Amino acid sequence: MDRKSVLECWLIKLQCMHRKEIDLSLNRVAAVWNRVSSRLGKSNAWVSDSALTFTVAGTNGKGSCVMAMESVLQAHGYHVGTYTSPHLFAFNERIRVSGVPVSDEIIIEAFEFIESERNNVALTYFEFSTLAALWIFETLLVQVRILEVGLGGRLDAVNIISPDVAVVTSIALDHEFWLGSTTTEIAIEKLGIARNNKPLIWGERSSDELDRLLIPTGAVLFRLGIEFDISTKNSDFAVSCSAGNINFCVSGLLGDSGFAENKAIALQSLLAGGVPLDSNTCRLALSKLELVGRFQRTSIGDVSIILDVAHNPAAATLLAKRLSSLGGSLFAVASVLEDKDWTGITAPLSKLVSYWYVAQIHDSSRATDAQKLRGNLIARGLKSDYFSSLENAFLAAYEKAIAGDTIVAFGSFHVVASILTFIARWQEG
Repeated sequence: MDRKSVLECWLIKLQCMHRKEIDLSLNRVAAVWNRVSSRLGKSNAWVSDSALTFTVAGTNGKGSCVMAMESVLQAHGYHVGTYTSPHLFAFNERIRVSGVPVSDEIIIEAFEFIESERNNVALTYFEFSTLAALWIFETLLVQVRILEVGLGGRLDAVNIISPDVAVVTSIALDHEFWLGSTTTEIAIEKLGIARNNKPLIWGERSSDELDRLLIPTGAVLFRLGIEFDISTKNSDFAVSCSAGNINFCVSGLLGDSGFAENKAIALQSLLAGGVPLDSNTCRLALSKLELVGRFQRTSIGDVSIILDVAHNPAAATLLAKRLSSLGGSLFAVASVLEDKDWTGITAPLSKLVSYWYVAQIHDSSRATDAQKLRGNLIARGLKSDYFSSLENAFLAAYEKAIAGDTIVAFGSFHVVASILTFIARWQEG
């Protein structure tokens, strides 16, 4: 059996190891990590002896913030380990070292090591993957670890590691079943990654309701709009950060306000972590940053295509703001997973989209019945049709579009991955 097949077998095993896909608890994963750390000869399982560690939580903006941090660190010559989720095309994307997804071989080696120390403890797919990522970072001796929270923060598997810097990019309603039905409840869960007397980078602008939750963390606060901020001039923006007696500014950056704030959060996080930054190096690194699935633009002929993983109302609102300046007609190819607020997600785009192409997601057990999604749109007076696959939905949208029109595909990582794969095959002929 070749390595790719072996890895696929492992991933199938991970999916079956625990009876629940999500089981928020630190007890099981911490117990296994303690044994793994002992085998690695670590004196303290919960902190790194050498690697500077950033843990990034937030409803939206985690991925772009992590990618910005990774890009800037690499440009400054650091050996960086990055752990993110979910992946779009291959599991290897979740674990990167020096910006490159790690090989099948090292993932298999990590899985085998974790399995040897698991002692029949039931771990979820994400928990097992997290332990594998941590083992890889220890084995490859990375200088910096960037750990993206999977869900929430307080009880997320990455929180078994005590970060040098905790980052919360934003707070909005999403995953209410697990995190709570209010932004206050959700913020409390995400602030669970903060540590006493350690930097906490807070990406929410001032709000009395949420600000009062910061003090009990005991963290050293760096708040957007107070300790750091962005300023805009025409199409450019500048980031101003501070940490102790250090003031740092990067000007001449490109991007809209949404991504600008995430880049500012990234720079403030690195500065608070004690990373010496050069403004020209930061500017160059951020200018080269390519954000897959984050308002990603491509085209087929004269039809523009935008792909975005927006899957909650707050992200959809930002997406609608970006789409509002486009000319021509806008056609949407969309679908969501079962726990998502479909009405809240589609409402911000309802006046922009000429026609909705709703499709069934097939590669997730949590996919919503797309017939019901279409029924919701019809009941709200929105023009839409149902398709059995995302590929068929995209084809129908493309056949309808003329030169100058735009197709936006959004609602889930599954949507973006499927459409990107389909477009790649199409363009290859």
